[in-house]
Amino acid sequence: MKMLIMYISLFIFFSDDLLAQSDSTKVQTGNDSIKEAPEALINLLESITEEEKKRAKEVSELEIDGLLIDETKTKSGRDFFEFFYRQWEAPQDASNYSIFIKEKPFRLSTTMIEIYINETMVFQSLLQPRNDVVEQLVSQSIGSTYMYLARYEEIVRELAGEERSGSGIF
Repeated sequence: MKMLIMYISLFIFFSDDLLAQSDSTKVQTGNDSIKEAPEALINLLESITEEEKKRAKEVSELEIDGLLIDETKTKSGRDFFEFFYRQWEAPQDASNYSIFIKEKPFRLSTTMIEIYINETMVFQSLLQPRNDVVEQLVSQSIGSTYMYLARYEEIVRELAGEERSGSGIF
């Protein structure tokens, strides 16, 4: 006669999902005493499992999209970031991205401004400390960044498509 060993755990939570108490016990039983679970219990277990999967998916999709991160070092770089921030409007379908505006020193009073979306450079240019040049550069950079984000989902689909994913056969 085979013995079946089951561990049963009980967890009691407060209303704010804090664990209040837990207990567990070990139950040994023979195969003769195992009965089929009632249909209502099976349906209840399936519905709870389905709800938990949906809840886990919603939680995993919760991200902060569209962060603008300032990594500039000079006044003209800071002006560039402020103009960019004021004028920026993301495409409607864009998600899962952050925009980094970085500045690197260059010759004399010019600097190199770079815009990254999720670690991919989408714009790079020399930045002079003149407001009219900064504003013109912001307009160009917003156009490039907007076009990249608008095409981002399409690019991801192309990279994951059949022609890019190999069959493993050489």
